[in-house]
Amino acid sequence: MNRTSWLALVVAAGAISGCASNTGIVDVPLQATPQNAEHIARANLSPVGNQTSIRFTIGGLPPDLAVPGRLDTAIYAGSCQHLSAQPVYKTHQANSVDYPSLAPRTRYWAQAPVPLNELIHGEYALLVRTSPADGNRPVFCGNISAGQG
Repeated sequence: MNRTSWLALVVAAGAISGCASNTGIVDVPLQATPQNAEHIARANLSPVGNQTSIRFTIGGLPPDLAVPGRLDTAIYAGSCQHLSAQPVYKTHQANSVDYPSLAPRTRYWAQAPVPLNELIHGEYALLVRTSPADGNRPVFCGNISAGQG
């Protein structure tokens, strides 16, 4: 392989690996709390200007929630094991985009007033609760740093 071909191969490999790892989306696995045991969820965080869009895929919620289910989300300093006393960023309401839905998985959307870059370079956790009408119970939590590969 001549020098020009070798250089072209190195540049192409670098471009492909750069595109594959720089999607701008952070996938955060969410762990169910004891109040919502045996359910699964994920959150996808993506930048929207100086804010962060959060899209949730929820695999199940407690059966006693109002229909349609509404969730409240907030970002706390620390980790799910050691949350700060108060949220550092409250999100806009997490509304279902599947309403009305009888599907076992439901998608929710929220927006946080903080750049994604700040979230991924700090120690933050995303807490998902039922709405105040449903007891404001925590149902999922995920460490945002866990979404980093």
